[in-house]
Amino acid sequence: MKLEIIDLQKFQPIDKNKIKKIIKGILKVEKKDAELSIVFIDNKTIKQINRAFLGHNYATDVLSFTYDEPSFKNNVKGEIVVSVEMASKLSRRYGYEVEGEIVLYLVHGLLHLLGYDDKRKKDAKKMHQRAGELLSSLGYRDVYIPN
Repeated sequence: MKLEIIDLQKFQPIDKNKIKKIIKGILKVEKKDAELSIVFIDNKTIKQINRAFLGHNYATDVLSFTYDEPSFKNNVKGEIVVSVEMASKLSRRYGYEVEGEIVLYLVHGLLHLLGYDDKRKKDAKKMHQRAGELLSSLGYRDVYIPN
């Protein structure tokens, strides 16, 4: 696994070793290898990226981009962009820990890179189920199961 972590935000300290451990754990369970960049930013910056690349003029929680480079069969190449500002706001609103919200975004973004999709209801259900399983296996609350 090759992993680059870039922290460009000031809302929450990012434990890069913990992030590496989480990504490594997910990839192990999914039986994949990866070359990833993970970027932690604010709402203004993620809104600019969302508008520039997807045509959506709003801030979002997480974006993922697959690199269109030749890769080995089980190797994923891409970038996950996380708005820590969004995680901070939503975690306060819903009573979650900020770290858990950030991990949720990482899991969600990585699942997209692994080929999961959430545009159709059936696919979203499958993706959310897998995200919940991964969150639980990492010791985080499965936000897809109501309290």
